[in-house]
Amino acid sequence: MFYDNEKVNLVVGLLKAYGIKNVVLCPGSRNAMIVNNIVESGCFACYPVTDERSAGFQALGMAQNVGKAAIVVTSGSALLNVAPAVVEAYYQRQSLVVISADRPQEDIDQNVGQTMRQHGALANCVCRSVNLTDALGDNRNYHHRLVCEALCASANGPVHINVPLPNVTECGMVENVDFEERGVELVMPTTMEDNLVDEIFYGAKRPMIVIGNCHLNFPAHNFSMLRQFITILSEPLSDPSALPFDGFADNLPDELLPDLIIYIGGSLVCRSIYGCLAARDDVRVWRVDADGQLCSPFKRVDRVYGVSAEAFLKQLYNTIASRPDLIPSPFVKAWDKAFLAECQRLDEAVGESELSAANVVRYFETQLEDMPYDYHVHYANSTSVRLACRYASGHKVYCNRGVNGIDGCLSTAVGFAASTSDKVFCVIGDLSFFYDQNALWNSNLKGNLRIILLNDHHGGIFDHVKGLEQCAQRDIFVAGRHNADARGICTQNDIGYISAKTFDEMCLGVVRLMTEETNRPVVLEVKLNEE
Repeated sequence: MFYDNEKVNLVVGLLKAYGIKNVVLCPGSRNAMIVNNIVESGCFACYPVTDERSAGFQALGMAQNVGKAAIVVTSGSALLNVAPAVVEAYYQRQSLVVISADRPQEDIDQNVGQTMRQHGALANCVCRSVNLTDALGDNRNYHHRLVCEALCASANGPVHINVPLPNVTECGMVENVDFEERGVELVMPTTMEDNLVDEIFYGAKRPMIVIGNCHLNFPAHNFSMLRQFITILSEPLSDPSALPFDGFADNLPDELLPDLIIYIGGSLVCRSIYGCLAARDDVRVWRVDADGQLCSPFKRVDRVYGVSAEAFLKQLYNTIASRPDLIPSPFVKAWDKAFLAECQRLDEAVGESELSAANVVRYFETQLEDMPYDYHVHYANSTSVRLACRYASGHKVYCNRGVNGIDGCLSTAVGFAASTSDKVFCVIGDLSFFYDQNALWNSNLKGNLRIILLNDHHGGIFDHVKGLEQCAQRDIFVAGRHNADARGICTQNDIGYISAKTFDEMCLGVVRLMTEETNRPVVLEVKLNEE
């Protein structure tokens, strides 16, 4: 008989999936469910040892002999008793997996017996420490990732998996449990093998590369060649040749849904592209990350390639170039058609002479193509960078997309401009600008900094957040409605100032911003909601 607990069975299944066969089991009631299911599964050689300190060293000896071993302890100070063996394993780089049962979070520090702060108790002497949650809701994917992260890291030394569990009396029992789990495969390749390319192009019917925010040193013409054979979704924050896909990502038809995603880089501005795929069970996700991290917004990772994005793409490019048998799939053609339709939709979405944020960015990007000098373009977060993903082309976009906050967007552009003689443009919304106005109270400012301020007197992004339509307090308390303009700020900081209230004034202002030579920065404030 088995205890019917999802976390317990997930841990047992993944121990099996990662080839851990030897497990030392220490007595206790809180860990009874884990111990019982490990023994009953018949998948492990089990060794009962009462003294946790000795048990830890016995597990270490097994790891030295067979390559990897695990130990299971109960809650409370039992965990600390394995610390001497864990420290030894850490400096020997032995694969020792410590699994500790824990009490529910609400019991910790409440004078409940056999409780202590177990999560992180071994943090200084393990390669990875994870804590499974006891929160309500569907946390299976989250727990799967945490345990896989720990077990992948165990290749380099000891790890700790802490498992908060209810009292054993609160869990029923069942006759059968399926312990078949798929772990995350960690691959550290040096060359792109032909069989891997075959797996991408013949093993999958609809392969796709998704590239998030990162600094890629990969030639544009190489991207163009790759796009002939595989669909690539990217944004100008990583790929200057990126094509727009934000507008139709919310409702992808079946013919545009991938069955294999190769995920490279960091976060995506277009959240809907991973939102519509995260809940699907029929898509595999491969992660490319030089540090071998398992992070993925798609709620799953099946394989991790521990190489840099450039190395992976270069190897893929070289291998495709040497394979005359590879031909573009219908999936590539379907996405090419969708990209073309999206570009046409964007062109028709706003009127030619309408003074909107979209039209300002579109006009700015169009004029930028003709500038004869070197330049760099920063976009602030929220609406600004989303418009960049629709209209920016042919150049890299800089944006603080690590945490995606509005604070510091202007300061980052100022710092960039201070360290170069090239032109630096910053396109920014009003809340971001006024929040970070002290960036202009600065002796490092030079004439190479040019700012386009899109001022619609509130956080325009909140007009498009679903669920806020009926919020009576949205305008003032959520979207930050205000009546400020930038003229006074520019005056006090000796910064050139241009104001535009019409489409024609905006066009003239953009041209002046790009062409006029001056020794001080210039701000073009486009007042979107004024006549």
